[in-house]
Amino acid sequence: MRQHSIFKASITTMVLCLFSFNAFSQVYSNKESSTFSFTAGMTSSNLLNDSVKYKSGISFTGGFIYTIVLSDNFNVGAELLYTGKAFKNDQPIIKYRYFYLDIPLYAQYKLGENIRFNLGAQYSTFTNSQVVVLDPANANGVNVKPYNNIKPADVGVLFGTEIDLTKNLALTARYTLSASTFLSKNQVNFGVFQLSFNYSVYRSHKQFLNRHKEKE
Repeated sequence: MRQHSIFKASITTMVLCLFSFNAFSQVYSNKESSTFSFTAGMTSSNLLNDSVKYKSGISFTGGFIYTIVLSDNFNVGAELLYTGKAFKNDQPIIKYRYFYLDIPLYAQYKLGENIRFNLGAQYSTFTNSQVVVLDPANANGVNVKPYNNIKPADVGVLFGTEIDLTKNLALTARYTLSASTFLSKNQVNFGVFQLSFNYSVYRSHKQFLNRHKEKE
């Protein structure tokens, strides 16, 4: 009788152990699937193949970023940016500002835990432009006038690096070059360096079931 009780207790203990092991082997964990961010920064632009030989100027860029996680090593990113591309003459002092709506689309390779490399393309469409000239007649000493666009639309190639500074803040350095630079030597083309800060405001996660298997 005593042996029977010990046998039942042993079986019960084994069943409980197996149940507990199976339960703990099924671990639910959250894995990031996409990120939505705001971005803002500065641009330094050059005009390539231009007869006037403008000097590069400093302007700004800002907009939104949506990134989708494809795997542990790859993401896909899409952005919507309002970007200024500025140029200037020193004699006489004239500043030209061209504003575009940029739509970059790129693949993102994770070089490490906090650093990523971006490679892709960008479509740009002209929105407005202005020229700033010295005008002593005005109180602020300058006169700002609308100006003709230098390029109605542009398709470019881009590459750059993104580094995480904190969990939600990243620093991005990027260079975008008009694709027509490689196709036509007679067109005016943009070369734009961009330095931006990206701030993540929303992260979505997918829940998956992870089963730990014993090694044979």
